[in-house]
Amino acid sequence: MKKIFRLFLKLLGPLQRIYRKIKNNIERSIRIQLFTTFILCALGSFLVSRAVLPLFENINDTVIVDYSYSMKMMYYQAQDTAKLATQENNVNVLRQLIEQEDENFESDQNALKIVVTDEVGKVLYKTKQVKESQIDLHEEIRKVMDFTINQPFDQAYPDTIETSRREFSTLVPLTLQDKNYYFFVSGLPQGEAITSTSEGPIPFFIGIILFIVSFFYITKRKMNQIEALAEGVLEIAKGNLAFRIEKKGQDEIALLTDNINQMAEEIMTSIEMERKIEQQKNELITNVSHDLRTPLTSIMGYLRLLREEKYETKEQYDEYLKIAFSKSEQLKNLIDDLFEYTKLTNDKNALVRQQVCLNELLDQLMEELVPLAEEKQRIFKKHFSEERVFAALDSEKIVRVFDNLLINAINYSTGDGKIIVSLEGQGDHVRIGVANQSDAFTPEELDSLFERFYKKDQSRTNVTEGSGLGLAIAKSIVELHGGTIHATYKNETLYFIITLPLTTYPNHSG
Repeated sequence: MKKIFRLFLKLLGPLQRIYRKIKNNIERSIRIQLFTTFILCALGSFLVSRAVLPLFENINDTVIVDYSYSMKMMYYQAQDTAKLATQENNVNVLRQLIEQEDENFESDQNALKIVVTDEVGKVLYKTKQVKESQIDLHEEIRKVMDFTINQPFDQAYPDTIETSRREFSTLVPLTLQDKNYYFFVSGLPQGEAITSTSEGPIPFFIGIILFIVSFFYITKRKMNQIEALAEGVLEIAKGNLAFRIEKKGQDEIALLTDNINQMAEEIMTSIEMERKIEQQKNELITNVSHDLRTPLTSIMGYLRLLREEKYETKEQYDEYLKIAFSKSEQLKNLIDDLFEYTKLTNDKNALVRQQVCLNELLDQLMEELVPLAEEKQRIFKKHFSEERVFAALDSEKIVRVFDNLLINAINYSTGDGKIIVSLEGQGDHVRIGVANQSDAFTPEELDSLFERFYKKDQSRTNVTEGSGLGLAIAKSIVELHGGTIHATYKNETLYFIITLPLTTYPNHSG
């Protein structure tokens, strides 16, 4: 018993895998589902129609009276008598049959009529109920042949049925004692009641109705999915892009549902992006208008004073002219930064990469900014790794990033004025840091540092030359190189950290 159970378990595993595979194939194809549903509904309807058939058999019973059996018996009796007479070569056999039927006639008026004639139709022997003494052989033979053709009595037609009662006649030609005879047997056949049963249309219609009902019931779920899909598409078409169609199953309808939901998601994302871009454009115009108006108003004001000669001394004249020129430079820098930022945010903007040694690049930039740092009483401190770090960068653009960070550190440093610049290779990327003591920054302010036109309030009071685009430009350049930039504040120190991928040329030798 245990062996049989273990064998059953071994067979159960493959059967379960086959079942799961078939089930998955059916669930993934709506064509197979419909075909399977059709087959199951048709098979179930057929079995039910067969099962209810006995309930309706008696309704369709019909009773008919069959005379063919009695006719056959008369035919075979004539054949057997003729055969016996031929074997004994004696006409007395026929006469004995006639005498027997005469006896039957006295008790049964339906006894057979028997006639024996010669070659010309003269009646030689006959039963009592026959009155003729001469028979028209041609006419009698024609009647017998017509009936035999329409109602054959051989083995090829075993199920022949005769429902009309009429006199039956059969003929057997005989040769006895060198004389030719015609042996006629006729009479009214006896009927036999036969009950015939037919299926009728009721089981067939039950099967058809069951098939339709079961097919519609089973496919109702799929139809509901299609209707829900159509309603969902209509809802999305009305503009409700947040609407999502519920996914059911794994077949083509489910795949279509996924695609429509994904399409709606992408369209909504695209529209949100367009709205965001439009909002950014409006903010850009507003900020640019504000930042351009401020220096432009100052320039126009001082130029008006100079044109109307509203100054008292040459020194005051020079001061007005100097302020107007400074504001003009500020205005030019703002326009340059705005142009640079717009160019960097263009999707078609491309990098011109070349192999750059970051150690040498940062050294050169810091050397160029030493005079400005000394003027602000700031000093640079380097923390570079000993090995030289190379990367494929757009040197013109990456210089703009480092230059912006270093100048910001010079302008906004506090405390002892130390600006720490670090460089370290880390696997497949390089990490550059610029740190300086600074006034406190809240997390919200740190998140806003890289936004366009953002200026910390204190920055606006101390340094007015900034456009507020420098860090936004730096972020765009770094991200264009596939890197990241972020700012942190701890221990009264502001850290800017840049990470760039170490993309090198194959022929670089170090």
